[in-house]
Amino acid sequence: MHYRDGCMADAKDLVERFHYSGRVPSNVQLVVTMHEDGGLFGDYGPTVAALFYSIPPTRWSEPVWELSRLVRDDVPRTLTPLISFSVKAARRRGSDLLVSFADKTQGHHGGIYQAASWNYDGARDRCVDGCIVDGVFVPGRSCNSRWGTRSPTKLTELLGRNVSPHYDEGKHLYWKALNKSGKRKSERLQLESNDYPKPNVRKSIN
Repeated sequence: MHYRDGCMADAKDLVERFHYSGRVPSNVQLVVTMHEDGGLFGDYGPTVAALFYSIPPTRWSEPVWELSRLVRDDVPRTLTPLISFSVKAARRRGSDLLVSFADKTQGHHGGIYQAASWNYDGARDRCVDGCIVDGVFVPGRSCNSRWGTRSPTKLTELLGRNVSPHYDEGKHLYWKALNKSGKRKSERLQLESNDYPKPNVRKSIN
C-alpha cells in the first residue's frame, strides 16, 4: 500500500460511498489516503481508504485536531498503517494533540485506535445528536443547516410537525499527544490513560 496527503477528491468519494455519515466534515485540516499499486510511478493506484482530521465542532479549552472520518472501501483492510502515517503528517503540519471518538451507536469500541497505541480517556454519556421529524432521524448539523436550529421545541413550533430529540449511545474518547506541548495540553484537559474497553462494554467518565 501507498500513502498520500491532500487527495481530497479521492477521500470525499470514499466517504460519500462507504461512511455511515455520507458527508465530509467541516473545517478539514488534513486528509490522508491509502492507495493500491498503480499510476505512472506505481504508487498512486485506486484509493482504498481515507482519513480526515478537522477542527472539532464542540468547544475544547485547548486547540486540538479531531480524527473525524476513517473510511475504507468494502474490502477488509488493516488501517493501522494509515493512522500511523497520518500522525506523522499531522505533526509536520504543526498539530500537537489529536483526539477521536468511537461511536457506540455504530457498534464501535475503538479497536483501531488501540492497535495504533492511542490513549483511552473514557466513554461519554449519551447525548442528543439530532431530532426525529415525523419518524425520520435528522442529524443535528442537518437540522441547523436546513432550519437554523436543532432544538426539538423550536422545530416543532417552526415546522408544525411532530419533532422529538434523538439520543446517541455515547462515544469512546481516544487521544494521542504528538510532542511535549501536546502532553502538557492533555494534562490541562485532564485526559486520562485508562484500560482499553472491549466490544460491547460500556464505561462512563461522568
